Amino acid sequence: MSDFKDLLTKRRSQYAIGANTDVTAADVTAALNEVIPQVPSAFNSQATRVVVVSGENNVKLWELIKNVQKDVLDEATLNYMTPIMDGARDAVGTILFFEDRDAVESGIPANEERRLIYKNYASANAQLTTWLTLTELGLGANLQHFNIGYEQGFDRSIRELLDLSESWELIAQMPFGSIEAPAADKETIASSELVIER
Repeated sequence: MSDFKDLLTKRRSQYAIGANTDVTAADVTAALNEVIPQVPSAFNSQATRVVVVSGENNVKLWELIKNVQKDVLDEATLNYMTPIMDGARDAVGTILFFEDRDAVESGIPANEERRLIYKNYASANAQLTTWLTLTELGLGANLQHFNIGYEQGFDRSIRELLDLSESWELIAQMPFGSIEAPAADKETIASSELVIER
């Protein structure tokens, strides 16, 4: 339990990330191949798809994202988020989280509202598992939700860049790399308010 607790404690939103590490995108892919198949999903639907992007594709990915966000975000928010996008572009890589809409449809025998809930739960499970895996590898990461909007086509250019299935819906991005500066202090409320025994 202590190792798991230590990983949860060390896992932070690291925005100052770079490429100053011997851990490669291939190392990350290998580690995720070990853990992602164990992530739980409703009805064992296994609709989550995880894509590790690095090198020139990572640069192109974040240029695509920034171009879309210029048309979506107000000026103040864009100015706030631009350093995060630039940092992600210059990091080791980015992990993209998709849900295969075809697999959700065929693998979750429920109504549309419940499919949406279960899909998001499965992705969240994969995101935390991935974040803890990166932490174990000594890497920093942060979680972003740019270009979210399958129906609006916001993620289409990303699928086209990476030659991915049209049925894959982008849920989140997790840029990762070397930790270049400490994370900000994290404020937490009392655990007794979060965990209650009766």
